[in-house]
Amino acid sequence: MKTLNVLFLGNSHTFFNDLAQVFKDIAEPRQDVRVNVDMNAYPGVTFGWHLKQAAHEPWPPKEETITDGKALIGLVRSAGAEPIVCQPWAEKRYPEHQELMYDIYSDLAKEADVPLTADGFVFEDVFKNHKDIDLYFLDGEHCNPYGTYVRALSAYAIIFGESPVGVPAVSRVSYTVSEDAVQAAELLEKADKKRESEEAKELMGRIWRGFSYNHDKDNVKVQLDEAKAKILQELVWKYTERNKK
Repeated sequence: MKTLNVLFLGNSHTFFNDLAQVFKDIAEPRQDVRVNVDMNAYPGVTFGWHLKQAAHEPWPPKEETITDGKALIGLVRSAGAEPIVCQPWAEKRYPEHQELMYDIYSDLAKEADVPLTADGFVFEDVFKNHKDIDLYFLDGEHCNPYGTYVRALSAYAIIFGESPVGVPAVSRVSYTVSEDAVQAAELLEKADKKRESEEAKELMGRIWRGFSYNHDKDNVKVQLDEAKAKILQELVWKYTERNKK
């Protein structure tokens, strides 16, 4: 049996809910490969940080993202590994940001000649067409277990070149939240979405004050709804195939 080593590089959107472990969970039933995973991800970092280990802007300009991304991809290739670019998703409150993310990361994938995952495409489709499935954590930016599942499915589809339909409907959760945080998230849904108002900032603060990490990785596996998981599996394969063209 061959061994596959997968390293996830990113920021909080990568380590939230232990994306690397979810990928391993859904790949484990395979009989043709032994999967090892590792992750190098820290809050709020960019491609440039992974190159320089320096401070950065939370959302760097397109030119900086592409330049740093291509340099990082070059390092990955020089180590004999195969790079993949993950397509980010828009904040729940600002779905119009998705087009900008498509523009940046599609260009990066084309210029560097690397595969682009389906993450952002699936998030947009679900947001518009599957209102019964929520992919977001309470802040409307990070993933809940279903969102992390989409990310793991997207990596699976690219790495194995196969449809993820039929893989285990499992995810992970890395946090617990207070009742006050849940109430703040409900109010945030109704807050001013056109700009970061003082009301929205206060509610976001309540969410994060009521948040704490769960480090007990042996007891955080989540069984997902099978019907919802199948929809996500099919969407991931649909957009993975489309991105190849």
